[in-house]
Order: sequence, then structure tokens, then C-alpha cells
Amino acid sequence: MPELPEVETLRRDLSSLVLGEQISSVSVTNLRSIRAHTSAEEFSLPLLGSTIVAISRKGKFLSFTLNPRKGRRFALVAHMGMSGQMRNFAVGDDFPKHSHIRLELAGGSCLVFVDPRTFGQMYLDELDHFEFAASLARLGVDPLNQAELVGQAVERYFQSGVGVKWLMLDQSIICGIGNMYADEILFRSHLRFDRPGRSLDSRERGELACAIPEVLNEAVALRGSSLRDLQYRDVNGAIGGYQKMHLAYGREGQECLRCSGFIERIFLKGRSSFLCRSCQR
Repeated sequence: MPELPEVETLRRDLSSLVLGEQISSVSVTNLRSIRAHTSAEEFSLPLLGSTIVAISRKGKFLSFTLNPRKGRRFALVAHMGMSGQMRNFAVGDDFPKHSHIRLELAGGSCLVFVDPRTFGQMYLDELDHFEFAASLARLGVDPLNQAELVGQAVERYFQSGVGVKWLMLDQSIICGIGNMYADEILFRSHLRFDRPGRSLDSRERGELACAIPEVLNEAVALRGSSLRDLQYRDVNGAIGGYQKMHLAYGREGQECLRCSGFIERIFLKGRSSFLCRSCQR
């Protein structure tokens, strides 16, 4: 699943490609990809003639702010789900299989939402007074855009008997972290995934709060992670590079690169967690 670094990479690329472009045509070939709407027309009609005036991100969500029309201020929101891609093509190109939404732009390019597993979606949403899509207000601290608040979130919310990994995956506390980056952050912090949040001392909380934006920023710098299925690709179809830097995730049975231990894979609550028992406590 694309997590914060992959979505931030998409945001940066798209900002240089489609900002200021007018949407001239909309095509929807799979209604599941717009399931928040009752029909393709309900989704498409407000988009026609709209101009993309800003592109933002919160957690794993992309938000395309559109110019006000008839007194309405709204955004087009995209969530990649498990396998979603946001690709940029020239009008007339051959599109990949599973290209479920196509936004043709007046400048001659086409923004295409590709999603083989159809867990992702796009939908229209009203803007709040912070210029964010209203539906994103439920999300917690964004560890890139609000890095200075990560420590406060850890201190305030990591006080229960819930395992620290599950607290990190709670999007209402800190948004954008998924299974892959949670394992990498916990490895850097020397913490087991199942340590109760309230068991962390002040030093461990501080190290965790520092590791969260550090790992995510490093991943953004290498344009995200593409795993063996190569489902994550950037707007031009290229894969990311941070998977080469993974120290825990996906390294089951391999020697720990920090100590003499080995990376184990533990399956719990429907998720795999990768850790080194020797140096994560």
C-alpha cells in the first residue's frame, strides 16, 4: 500500500505537471473507484471546466483544490488504497490496464487513476476553512507537514496498553504511517512492535518521535518504496528506491545489519511485523 512517502512523491511530481491545468474531459470505467458518489455523472459534472489551483497531501490522501464555481469551494481527493497509482500520460497514449478514472486536461495531458485491486478511490469533497478537504479533518498529525507536533502526539496518546505499532498505525493520532514504515521506524527506535505504549520511558518516546519524520523524509528523498510486486510507481511509471535501504521490512531470515541477530517475521492481527529480537526491546 502506498504510504506517506509514496503519496508525497506523487504530490511533488504532480505539482509541476498539472497545477493550473483545466479539466476538459472525465471518464470513469469502474464505479467502485468513485463509490462515494451515486453515479459517474455526479462525480464528473462538477469537474468539467474546473482548474487545479493547488495540490496538497495529508497522510496518505492527495487533495486537488479546484477553483470556486457557482459559490462552491471543493477538492478532488484521491486515496491509493492497496495498489493505486496516479499516472500522467499524453492524450492519445495507450493507458495501462485497470485505468479506472481519466481526467483529460486542456494542455494535452491526461491524469489517470490506475488501481488493479480497486481498494483506492477518488471523490469530491467540500473545502474547510483551512483549505483542506473536510473529510480529512479526522486525521491526526501529519509527520512531514507538522513534524514539530509529532513529539506532542506521542506524549499524549501513547499512554495505553496498546502495542506501539498499533498506536502508530492509528491515523487519528499520526497519519500517513502504514505497516512498512512502522517497522522501519520501530527498528530505528530499537522498539518491539508489541511494546505497550505506556511502557515507553521518556528517552524512548523522544527517540521514537525523532525517528518518525527522519525515516519518512529519507524515504521521500529516494522517491518512496517499490516492493517486489512493483505496484507503487510514480507519475511516469518509475519505481522508488527506498526499498534498498530497508533494515527490517521484508528482510525475514536475513542477518540484522545492526547486531548479530536475525530479522524475524511475526504475523499478528492480520499484519506481518519484521523485527530483530536481539536489538529491539
